[in-house]
Amino acid sequence: MLKIKKKQSSISLKARLRRLLIASIAAGILTVQGALVVPPSQVNAETADVSVRNWHYSSTIEVPELKPSWTVKVDNYLNMGENDVSGHQAIAEEGKVFAFAGNKLIAMDARTGKRLWSYGKDLKPYIVYDKGVIYGLSAGQKPYALNAKTGKLKWQSNTSIFMDAHLRTEALVPTYDTLYAIKGSATFAFDKATGKLRWKMNEPSGEGNGTDYLQEADGVILRTFYVQGALTSIQLNAYDKKTGKKLWDHFGQGEALHIKDNLVYSVDYYSPLLTDNQSPDRKWIVNVYNLKTGVKKSSREYSWKMPGEPPYEYGGGALFMNQGKLYMDQGNKVAEYKFDTNKKGEVPLRTFPRPYGGDWGLIGLVQDRLIFNNRSTGELAGTKLANGQRIGWNGDAPAAQIDVYGKGLYRAQRNGTLLGINLMTSRPVFKVTTGADLHESTLKTNGMIIIQAEGKLLGVKVPASL
Repeated sequence: MLKIKKKQSSISLKARLRRLLIASIAAGILTVQGALVVPPSQVNAETADVSVRNWHYSSTIEVPELKPSWTVKVDNYLNMGENDVSGHQAIAEEGKVFAFAGNKLIAMDARTGKRLWSYGKDLKPYIVYDKGVIYGLSAGQKPYALNAKTGKLKWQSNTSIFMDAHLRTEALVPTYDTLYAIKGSATFAFDKATGKLRWKMNEPSGEGNGTDYLQEADGVILRTFYVQGALTSIQLNAYDKKTGKKLWDHFGQGEALHIKDNLVYSVDYYSPLLTDNQSPDRKWIVNVYNLKTGVKKSSREYSWKMPGEPPYEYGGGALFMNQGKLYMDQGNKVAEYKFDTNKKGEVPLRTFPRPYGGDWGLIGLVQDRLIFNNRSTGELAGTKLANGQRIGWNGDAPAAQIDVYGKGLYRAQRNGTLLGINLMTSRPVFKVTTGADLHESTLKTNGMIIIQAEGKLLGVKVPASL
């Protein structure tokens, strides 16, 4: 009873104090610096319609940070979607770096960043390198050639490749004795030694839409175009190297998969069963044409079935050759075939799993690893040929640019860093602070990587492990 009474007495005292406090607040008027302040009415905070917390653990990757050997300011061409020179505003070759600063072309020592020479003014920020020569375009889009060692002008063409039209594919392609310039559906052939125009041609059905693919073989030039109309697809054309005369074309055919014994092997991207969402049957077709006449000599078919039930996903993807083997997307797997021996109904030598999800596209084969690119995120993933194991090269921030050289994968990230990752082990090796959000292709020459960040280049010595 005593304990109960004490408890009741305590409760009664607390209740009286609460009432006294409430009464004081309700009746009182507060004075602040002579002003009368009335207590505010009660305010309730709004609640979120959706509130989700991410409990996934994330941390900064702890690896040695390398300091750049040098940093040089250059013209900034990294405004996304606002330029058409992606991948060509800077190059690194034979221990030198070539880039644009003040609208001039400059050359630097890749080890030290020391400027070696500069050339021109108001140049188009587009250059390619071939056998000690730099090829570029003037402000008026006239090709020029420079000695890469001295910066001395070899020649300046009198012919402009300018086309007063919407943004078009643009490329310079040097071969043994010719510099080809691509401008949309037009092709220009310049003498590589003098810069004199040999011929110009245009594919009218392309209506200005051409790819940057150009291949020269046995006196024939191959190019592809996007042909639109009642039927829309890619088209493969062949031209005489000496005159530019059109030899043949085939609608629906892609670039040459392989050229051997005067024969062109080309993938048919239009007619195979790749898109029927009600049928599981899929088929890749590789057609074989005479290189000079375009006459169809034979055809190869590679068939498979999509797994699951309808409706089926698109069954296309990539198909390429590597060291005599043919690799092709086949739904949820990649199939490997021996290319030289083809028989009807031939089965794959091996098949490999793809990364999970439909956004992953097969893009190549490096160091015995099939490489896939995620079209949504830009990330890379791989599959080992030895055992089919899936692998990834993850960072600690979204990727802005990823480049692979041999055993080194260089991942420029949207948090102002670049990670150097061992392609074979998937382990990060080093980090570099770039201080930039956007990045272009990482270049490599003479044991140095050249990081292209916004308005600057950074030279970093590559560790021996990569």
